[in-house]
Amino acid sequence: MTPWERPTLDRERLVRRLPPVEYHRSPDEQQLFDEASLPKSLPLMLRLDQEAEYLMCREVAEETLGAVPDPDDLPG
Repeated sequence: MTPWERPTLDRERLVRRLPPVEYHRSPDEQQLFDEASLPKSLPLMLRLDQEAEYLMCREVAEETLGAVPDPDDLPG
């Protein structure tokens, strides 16, 4: 290689050298998923915080219903 040539990266060779990725749930996390219903476990699987969960539900409601009032506009 000459000084003005840039080295190239063999991506396929590099990826083959990487160890396989494995994920194992902790026993507590597995039990939580086993005992939770889908509506309860979906936010956990997506790792949504409370605000992100609200925004996602609001977006689904707007798509389904066409319009959703702001919480501040509701009576009560």
